[in-house]
Amino acid sequence: MRFSTSSVSVAVALSCSSQFTSAFLPPKQHSAAPTSTARHSSLLDQLSTLNYDGSFISKTAAQISTTAADVVSSSSDAAAAVATAATSSPASAFGSLASFLESPPIAAAGELIDAAFTSVDVYEALFDSQLSNSPIGEVWESTKEMLGPVFNTLIHPDLPPSVTLVITSYITYAVVNAVLSIGQEPPPNSPYPMNKYDAMSAKKYFDNKFGMVVKRAIEVAFLSGTFLVKIASDAASGKLEENSEGRAEELSVLLTKLGPSFIKIGQSLSIRTDLLSPAYVRGLKQLQDQVPPFSTAEAREIIESELGSSIEEMFVEFPAEPIAAASLGQVYRAKIRGQEGEEDRWVAVKVQRPNIMNQIALDMHLIRDVAPFMKRTFNLNTDFVGVVDTWGAGFVDELDYIEEAINAKTFMEGIGPTPLSGVVFSPPVVDELTTRKVLTTEWVVGERLDKSGKEDVSILCSIAMNTYLTMMLETGVLHCDP
Repeated sequence: MRFSTSSVSVAVALSCSSQFTSAFLPPKQHSAAPTSTARHSSLLDQLSTLNYDGSFISKTAAQISTTAADVVSSSSDAAAAVATAATSSPASAFGSLASFLESPPIAAAGELIDAAFTSVDVYEALFDSQLSNSPIGEVWESTKEMLGPVFNTLIHPDLPPSVTLVITSYITYAVVNAVLSIGQEPPPNSPYPMNKYDAMSAKKYFDNKFGMVVKRAIEVAFLSGTFLVKIASDAASGKLEENSEGRAEELSVLLTKLGPSFIKIGQSLSIRTDLLSPAYVRGLKQLQDQVPPFSTAEAREIIESELGSSIEEMFVEFPAEPIAAASLGQVYRAKIRGQEGEEDRWVAVKVQRPNIMNQIALDMHLIRDVAPFMKRTFNLNTDFVGVVDTWGAGFVDELDYIEEAINAKTFMEGIGPTPLSGVVFSPPVVDELTTRKVLTTEWVVGERLDKSGKEDVSILCSIAMNTYLTMMLETGVLHCDP
């Protein structure tokens, strides 16, 4: 009967490792130790540091001795040493147990089973006695007295009360969780399984990532708190306008620290002169071309992983630093080999930031959760949750570089039959070097409109106006950067 009652414990222990000895070690020691000797030594060190009083030692000595002696009757001399040591002192039993684990591998199946029983029994005794002598000792003893007969009837009378309680607690949790999960789909493996913004899917995903959500919420609140206090102080002292220039720069730095999602929101707000004062518009414009880049080593890893070849095989030249960095990615000016009979050509390689999808999903999830509160607090006359969803959908869509490449080609096909053909264009895409996270196009030399000469501005603005009207009224495809 002893084998049948504890076989489940042995099976669980053995399933944790190909070497049975590692199965009896505390979880923190399972994978960290490089060798079996280190694992056993760490176990001995751990047991030797346990601080148990005299009453605990005397109380557990008999139980450990009894359980170990049962094993000795059908086991090896090594297991017998544990029982002998337990008779004199549980402390020495701990040392003998560790020494036993350091012994050569056990060949016989019977020895393996007995060794498992010995280790489990020692831990059972420690667990039960420690609870009995803890501040909740009376509650623990009362619980054993009340529920012990029921547990013994349902499971097995030979199992110690502590183990029985753990088993039944786990079974109860599993049953209740299974009942509550009836009719529900399992949580998704990513916030956006279809690579499209989905607030409900993200909520299901992050409901099972409580620690991650709380950590990010604390980080955002901590970084934002100081700035909000300064704004409140300016409002109370009537210095909002006076300090607006400095506060705008501080806001730009704050959004940069908060990460890509908040940088993108800041960039969107930087063109809303109807919402923000000129000082804040100027401050947030810094986010359009002064976003910190991520390391080129990470960028190279992403490119090689996405394209399946080394940088040296794909590019004749690849720079050590990006030429520009944005909220969602950064761009390198590289050179690729030309086709047969053609010269090598320069290309723009846009690389997506590492793990950007999960970062945006988490931030959008948090912002969406606080949106109703912000609407009530600031009496906003708008569907703020809908605004957040629109932001999120736009951010996530920008992460699909294949879709961006398709849109560029569609734009060129639509603009071809119009008078704007040859005047406005989108850089040709290099298909063989483009994936969802890497976009490669031909390099185009140009300059920003706000840096153009006065004589060119009116002409360029006229062309831009005609282009956007053509896209809205004729082609139906609105390209943001023609």
